[in-house]
Formats: sequence, structure tokens, C-alpha cells
Amino acid sequence: MRSAHRSKDASRAKRRPRADPGTSLPVPEWDLQTTFSVARVEDDPARRTGRLLFVDGIECSYVDLADPTHLEFGYVRRMADVVDLVRPPRAPIEAVHIGGGGLTLPRYVAAARPRSRQVVYEKDGGLVEIARRYLGLRTSPALRVRIGDGRDRLRERADASADVVIGDAFDGVVVPPQLATVEFAAEVRRVLRPDGMYVLNVIDGPPLRASRTAAATLLVAFDEVALVTAHDVVRERDAGNVVFVASTAPLPLAALSRAAARGALPDLVLGRAEVGEFAGSARPVYDADGARWLAAAPAPDLPVPIPPRQSDQDGAGAADEVDAS
Repeated sequence: MRSAHRSKDASRAKRRPRADPGTSLPVPEWDLQTTFSVARVEDDPARRTGRLLFVDGIECSYVDLADPTHLEFGYVRRMADVVDLVRPPRAPIEAVHIGGGGLTLPRYVAAARPRSRQVVYEKDGGLVEIARRYLGLRTSPALRVRIGDGRDRLRERADASADVVIGDAFDGVVVPPQLATVEFAAEVRRVLRPDGMYVLNVIDGPPLRASRTAAATLLVAFDEVALVTAHDVVRERDAGNVVFVASTAPLPLAALSRAAARGALPDLVLGRAEVGEFAGSARPVYDADGARWLAAAPAPDLPVPIPPRQSDQDGAGAADEVDAS
């Protein structure tokens, strides 16, 4: 997970590691060097078993060590709403996650849909080790982590083998160019079953060039495209997360809209026609357009708000196996 929230104090005072009485997992004293970045893990003073993962000063994941169904931030809940609608409740699914972080959503799927089979493609092996040591990650044959570039790994996947593909990989606040093109979206479509869904998380701010470009790209690759975001984001009044949903089959827009309307801070759902209007004159991105995609991306120091808490939005172990082959 990566939210549109940057730590206000990336160098806040260090503290001695402590073990949570409910989990026996320490909170690290120092910033941690991963393969590609610098990470920090903090506890949540408002929730005893809550942990925040920051990568290069940007909030990457929130994990409840005791309750994998607790989704702290609104945009994660919106992604989970799609997962909830892919198949009937509790039915197992085949899920592919591109980008791991703290593996919040894979843990949710495992808890909400027992017997599901999932694979996570994460390029930063050091980040996976942090998730194992400080965030309680336990992988298994049902939840595997493969180290490597998500696009390269996805090519290894069989046709029509996934119910859902979730794109949540970032370099800073930017989806990597190789994961943002029409050709990559076509690869996702190949892997999805005919009624499967692609979920893509994009961070953006006014004038929303990245999300408009992503919309134009997905409209080329998929028959049906929707987006879910805060009203103030789509109106260019604020920065935040834009969650796209794409499929070759009709999308459950009514159910998505009902889910997005829950809580004190309801989100907006746009269907294909409205997504087309949202895209406007933006052009789709192809593999040859990497520089144009990066030019459309928000600034690295994008000023963004703290994501809404779950209380605002909703009111409401097997042997480790990390495959670097």
C-alpha cells in the first residue's frame, strides 16, 4: 500500500525498540535500509496493535498486527471493496498483487476469503524482510512473495489465471513507467479471467495529469473502467489517492457506489462514460512514452493530507516462503 501522505517529520526522534505485549514484535529504533530505499516502522499510539510503515518518508502501509481485516485508511478500504465484489463472500480467489509494502491487502484477502491463493510481486527484498520482522508477515503456499519487477514477474503468469490483479507499486509517489502503459495493461488483461478485475492505485494532485493519463490508458486497454476517489480530489481541490477499477466484463458500479458512500467521508465512483470525461484530452501512455508519463506525474514533494481513518470512512501462519528465483 502507498497512500498520498508524507511523513511530516521524516527525522523524528528515535526511541528504544519495544515489544508490543499483544504481538511480541519490536518497533525498530533506527531507520532501516532496504534494497532500494530507507524505511521506518512506527507504532500507532491510538491503536495498540497498529503499525505504520514509511518508505523514504512517505506512508507506505498500515498494518494491524492482531486484526488483518482492519483497514485504517479509506483508499485501502476502497480497494478492498473491489476484492469483496470479485466473488461471493468468503469464496476463495486467485489474487496477484504488484507491489507489496506491508502486505495489508493480501492479509485482508487471506482473512476475508480463506483458501484463497495469492502472489505478491515486490522488487524490494529488503522491504519484505522488514515486513516479516516488524509487521508480522507470514508467507505460505497460499500467500507467496516473489522478488522482482512486477511486469517481468507478471509475464510468467498463465493466461486467465487470476480473479483480481492489484497494482500498488510506486517509486516515490509515481507508478513506475513500465507499470503504467497500454502494453502493461494488456498483460494484466491477459492474466485476468474474463470477469476478473484490475485495481490500480494512483497518487495525484491538481491538475490531475497522472490520473487523467492513467484513465486514458485504461480506457484503451479495457472495456469497462471506473474510478473511486474523494470528491475534493476529482474537483482538483486536494491531492489524494485515485483508485481505478478495470475489466472486460461489466463492473458492479451500484455495489461499489454503496460501499464508497459509507461513513462520514463518502467517496465518489465514476463509471466508464464519466471516466472518459475525466480523462478529457489526456493521451494514453505506451511503452515508448515513459518520459511523458513521468512528466505527467505529481511533484515528489506533493503536499497531501493525512488519509481518512477507518472510523471516518466505515464507522466501524505457516512457514515463511519468499521466492527470489
